[in-house]
Amino acid sequence: MTRARGAAVVLAGALLVACSSNPMTGRSQFSLLPENTVIARSASAYKAELAPYAKKNRLNAHAAMVERVRGITNRLVAQAVRYRPDTANWAWEVNVIDDPKTINAFCMPGGKMAIYSGLIEKIQATDDEIAQVMAHEIGHALANHGSEKMSVGLLSDVLVAAVAGNNPGTRQSADIASLLLWQLPNSRGAETEADRIGIELAARAGFDPAAAPSLWRKMMKASGEKGRFDLLSTHPASDSRMETLNELVPHMRPLYAEAAAHPASLPTRLAANVRDVTPGAEAEAAPAPDPRPLSLLNPAVQAFKRGDALLPCEDCGMAFFRRKDKLRAYHEGRAWEILARDVLEVGYAQDISWYYLGAAAEGLGLPVASEYYRRAAELARFKETHCKSLLADLCNGIDLPRQAEQALARLAP
Repeated sequence: MTRARGAAVVLAGALLVACSSNPMTGRSQFSLLPENTVIARSASAYKAELAPYAKKNRLNAHAAMVERVRGITNRLVAQAVRYRPDTANWAWEVNVIDDPKTINAFCMPGGKMAIYSGLIEKIQATDDEIAQVMAHEIGHALANHGSEKMSVGLLSDVLVAAVAGNNPGTRQSADIASLLLWQLPNSRGAETEADRIGIELAARAGFDPAAAPSLWRKMMKASGEKGRFDLLSTHPASDSRMETLNELVPHMRPLYAEAAAHPASLPTRLAANVRDVTPGAEAEAAPAPDPRPLSLLNPAVQAFKRGDALLPCEDCGMAFFRRKDKLRAYHEGRAWEILARDVLEVGYAQDISWYYLGAAAEGLGLPVASEYYRRAAELARFKETHCKSLLADLCNGIDLPRQAEQALARLAP
């Protein structure tokens, strides 16, 4: 067997056994290592990272800054545990590294966090902006990006060894190729997910979501160039990233307003796991987490519930076809919110899609169900927008427009 074929076998085998679901977004995730293994390794790395600073008395050197950071981060952790109750068992910890030249922050798997003083001082970060940085980093940990990144690195090493053998020059080229092929696309996806998780986490903790895009604008302005600051080197602030964050801000404002209206409900410590982050302190007993964890807000689903659903894609027949069996199962199993979410994700502008949205709205008891059934009935009268044609049948056994009209009659006042 050639080295290339051997590498292909390794790759195929790894892909077959290493697919899991992202615990926050549900995205299919490549993971060769269990999360608890990654957390254990990260704890050792965290100690090694902090040790040189502690030796030079540059760890938590400024009491006021440490108190400020911990007060902000504690509120974020309180919300993180609501999304993933299992993280109440993490040994959450946050420390401030006194390094005015470094503009960076991180949260390792398992909740081990740090922020460099340079990030706070150089851009004169507000509490809301510090919250956005730390919430973004916590988002990486919640979404198990550490395991994903470690798995990619592990597989890259195996592939490089299989292809390059003992030739150092070939191995170096293969190493670069594997980095470009695996790590960069995953990194972009991870950043998008962490942005999405972080802005909602911070809003629920009572921090202004508008600080997310403003933070990155300040970073860009202060640095003068994209790659100059440490944080920008690993978290590139592209125009599309700013646009996405700006689009999310209005959706986060109700969460922020709710948190701001009830500040007493926001804990000042590490919430469900209640651990003091002071090294050597005894952990207090943790109350049982809420058995119904929060889910990330989905703006498209929120619009659907208001009656403002959009199905913009006219050429998504194949995408709908690939999901039609799942959609039928969701419909028959009365999994209404999942049905609506998947239909909206495909966005196929056909009668069957609107019918499913009507059924989901009716099942959820929403008054907008009639509007969606009405659109389904109207589109079913035209062959261009009807789910059944000479070439394909995407109706999933639903008789349109008859069943849509029956639903309208049933819901009529």
